[in-house]
Order: sequence, then structure tokens, then C-alpha cells
Amino acid sequence: MNRLKLVILLIFAFSMKLSAQNVVHLCIGDNHNFGVPDNPTSLAFNWFVSDPSLATIDSGNGTHHILIDLNNTGVFQLLVEEVDANGCNGYDSILVEIHALPNPSIFALGPISFCEGDSVLLQLDSYYASNIWNNGISLSYTYVDFTGNYFATVIDTNGCSNISNSIYVDVNQNPIADYIIEGICLNYPTTFINNSILQTGNISTLIWYLGNGEILNGDSVTYTYTNLGSYNTELLVISDLGCSDTISKLFSILSNPIAEFTFSPKTISTLNPDVIFTNTSINSFPVIWDFDDSSTSLFENPMHEFENPGIYNVMLTVSDTNLCVDSIVHKIIMYYDYVLYVPNTFTPNGDGENDEFGPKGVRMEKYESYEFTIFNRWGELIFTTDKINKKWDGADAQAGTYSWVIIITDELGAIRKETGKVMLIK
Repeated sequence: MNRLKLVILLIFAFSMKLSAQNVVHLCIGDNHNFGVPDNPTSLAFNWFVSDPSLATIDSGNGTHHILIDLNNTGVFQLLVEEVDANGCNGYDSILVEIHALPNPSIFALGPISFCEGDSVLLQLDSYYASNIWNNGISLSYTYVDFTGNYFATVIDTNGCSNISNSIYVDVNQNPIADYIIEGICLNYPTTFINNSILQTGNISTLIWYLGNGEILNGDSVTYTYTNLGSYNTELLVISDLGCSDTISKLFSILSNPIAEFTFSPKTISTLNPDVIFTNTSINSFPVIWDFDDSSTSLFENPMHEFENPGIYNVMLTVSDTNLCVDSIVHKIIMYYDYVLYVPNTFTPNGDGENDEFGPKGVRMEKYESYEFTIFNRWGELIFTTDKINKKWDGADAQAGTYSWVIIITDELGAIRKETGKVMLIK
């Protein structure tokens, strides 16, 4: 019997922790093997559990090795009876204490949903002989800054192990703020174009700080700076989950070129309609000339012919190397030259020369109205027309002197009346 007891103790001294002699400390829910050295002269090994409510023999009874299920906490005695070939009996026993598993719990010291760059402290509820988190940390706490489920596995002083509850940590993505600046010219619109990105979720708020105390809201905004200088602008981007990012950019508002031109001659008319324009702008090059008559030019110093009398607002637009622009307008007045020639004789003899009588003039086709009338010496109407290209052929008239009247409304709306006499010669 002393031999058996010594053998059992040696087996378990190497396989489990002993808190006192003959007491083995185990954990509930485990399956454990117990055994004694096999003796070829022995016929049977009979095993007994003192309290079947705590542990039951799963398999191996009758042999030198058994498997026991540990069902409830408490202390029980495990006994073994050895029967040899001579019918002699030997006994041995050992005390087994079944311990409850630890019940670890973890909790968060702070929000478990937050933005990138922050973290949350996860803490075990107690100290254990050893513990390890599923992120590899072996302390009683861990700081978490990545999305995922987190839990800890602990071992108590009895060697019993268990897994804690799990906590899901949700780390929300920050937006990446960025923008483009277009337009750097004084008194012209500057546009701030949002170029921020967010892979998951939506950007809900954009706040623009324009570097001069002005603050605007919106996806892309436009502002006109009225002072030269450098401006440190900033964009704050906030997602629908409250995560944010900022970016700042320094840029300068530049002065504009100065547009100017001269033209010659200063006065033009329908008989002299050509004007030469000379660009005299500073620090710039011409972009376009607009002559206010549906025609334009891209030349540096163009010449232009105006067709109709009137007032023309000629505009020159220039640009510099920074793409800043300026423009200027000068008025050009084109006057109407009223020219009308009426001969004083004509000879309707069919020779092809001077066979018809009528006025000749400049831009007669531009008249708004026209009336040409001829009377004989007794005041009788001989001929009339409102067609500028129709002449009096004098075919049925006698030689002599006739009176004529011309009433027109010129292209500027002025009413003009001309009278005279013509001698018909046959």
C-alpha cells in the first residue's frame, strides 16, 4: 500500500500543482487522467470516487489508468484497489479539490466608438496569475486603437483558465482634407475647390477660413479679395460621424495688369472708316479686342474698319503671366457723311450716255426712306419714285427746264430735303 501511494504522488507531482501533500488542485469542466504503474502480476485495479456528484469515472475502471470528469467544485477522495494473482489487496488514495473557473470581465474606460488617432483603455476586473489579451498584451489592461473584437484569457492561482467577455471597438476613419485654389488676382473671384476624400461614410461639414477673418461654409466656395498680400487659408472637414481633418495653404493675391490703348484718327466717318489701335498696356499682353460691332481681333495693334455710323464701345482685355486680367473701354464715334450729287442736265437720246436723270450719293442703300419727284414748269407732277435705283428717263417729256424735289430719311434718322432744276435736252 505504501508503494502504491508513493507511485500516485510521484505521477501527479510532475503533472499538477500541489498546495499540500496528498491534495491535487484541478479545475471544473476538465477531463483528467489518473493512474498507477502497471503490474503484470495484478489482476485488477478498482477505482472509487468518494463523492460522485463532484466527479465521475469516464473510462478505464479496472485498469491501471482512468479518465475522470470533473463536474462540480468541491473536494473528493480518489481511491484505488489493486488485486494481485494471489488474491491479495493493496489500496491507495489521494485528495482532489475541484476549483471553479475564473470569471474574468473586461470593461472600457471611455467610448468604444471613436475617430482615428484616439484610443480606448480596456481593463480586466481583477488581477490574475497570468493573462493575455487577444492583441498579444500580457498586462491587466490594454490600449486599443484599431477596429475589432477584444477579449482576455486569464489563469488564476489554481491554474484554472477562462476567457473574458468581448468588447467590439469601432474606430472610424478620418477624412483627408485637401483643396485647390484657383484665381489669385486682386478684385477678381478666387475659388476654393474641395478635393477632400473619405473612403467610408460621408463628409457632412466643410468650414473655410480665408485668412482675413472671413469664414465660409460649403463644398466649394468663391470669394473676392480686395487687398494685396499673402493669406494663410485653412479647410476643416468633418464627417457624419464627427471625425475631422484640417489642412492649410498659403497663397498670395497679386496685382492686376493695367489695360490701356490709343487709337487714330480720333474722328472717323463713313468716308473714312478705318481706325488703327495701339496697345499701351503695362505688364501684360493682349487677349482680345472687341470692336462692339460683332467683330474681334487677337492682334497686338490691329486696324479695323467700321461699317456704320454710330457710337462704339471698343474694349481691350489683357492678361499677365499670372493669368490676372484687366480691361478698358474707349468710345469711338463714326459720323455720317451725307453726300448727294444731282446733275443739272441730261440728254435722253438713246446714245447710252446721260440718258437718265436721278441723284447719286454715298450709302444711299442705307436710307430709311426715299422720295424723288419731278415737276414741269406749271407745277404738274411728271415723275415720282421711292426706289433709289429708279431714274427718270424723260421719254415723253419735252425739252426744257424741270424742277425736282428729294426727301430722304438718312440712316441716322435725320430727314433731309433737297430741291433743284434740271434741263432736259433733246
